[in-house]
Amino acid sequence: MRILSRRTGRLGRLCRLGTAVLAAAGLSAAWATGALEETWSDARQAVLESSREAGFRVSRVLVSGREKTDRQTLIGTLGIDIGEAILAFDLEAARDRLSALPWVRDATVRRRLPDAIVVELVERRPLALWQSQGELFVIDTGGAVISGADAGDHEDLFLVVGAGAPPAAAELLAVMREAPGLAERVMAGIRVGERRWKLRLAGGIDVHLPEDGLREAWRTLAELERGHDLFSRDVAAIDLRLSDRLVVRLTPEARERLEEEPAEGEET
Repeated sequence: MRILSRRTGRLGRLCRLGTAVLAAAGLSAAWATGALEETWSDARQAVLESSREAGFRVSRVLVSGREKTDRQTLIGTLGIDIGEAILAFDLEAARDRLSALPWVRDATVRRRLPDAIVVELVERRPLALWQSQGELFVIDTGGAVISGADAGDHEDLFLVVGAGAPPAAAELLAVMREAPGLAERVMAGIRVGERRWKLRLAGGIDVHLPEDGLREAWRTLAELERGHDLFSRDVAAIDLRLSDRLVVRLTPEARERLEEEPAEGEET
């Protein structure tokens, strides 16, 4: 009896092992032929369809933060069909598509079960116009070009010129806002050597600002404007690049008048 029992137990283990091996072999064969993948896909579709019939389907799309992005472009990019199973909608892929739109800096897409897709957009904010190689571009607060923006629609924005101007524009404008009256005189900011600014004022006056100490130089200029007739028609340029002195260059006409004026005092 003991021998029979031992043989029976061994046979059972062999049968179980054989069954596992055959199952594994069948699973591998099914996966290799695509049958298992197809079966899994069918099962997934059945579950999604059941969830849709149970009420988990898209009936609303809620969008916030949209100002510049065209509505129809947004809907087409989102790629969602009203009535489809909400659990089937690929949130990450939709977010990537929306983030690629010209005016969109960032996007969040999420489900609000049972029936709503919620989209939150963070759009780019126009900061300035950038002139480069004879063309005008709209740049955002981060210095990036907004490819979908028409410069003609943003003619009121401040103008910056030259290589390296976009990433430095936000700092310049923040400093200029500290003296808004003086800022109104500035027509454009020209980036020189990608390291410092030259400001073009109304009337054609150029103001050379230093590479370092931008805020201090701007404050000095604002104080001089309030206390002196610094921006008269006789001034061609003001140089603030030296920390210990102010250099004013006169127009050729003003220099000529000075040369023609007689010196004060008695002739000897």
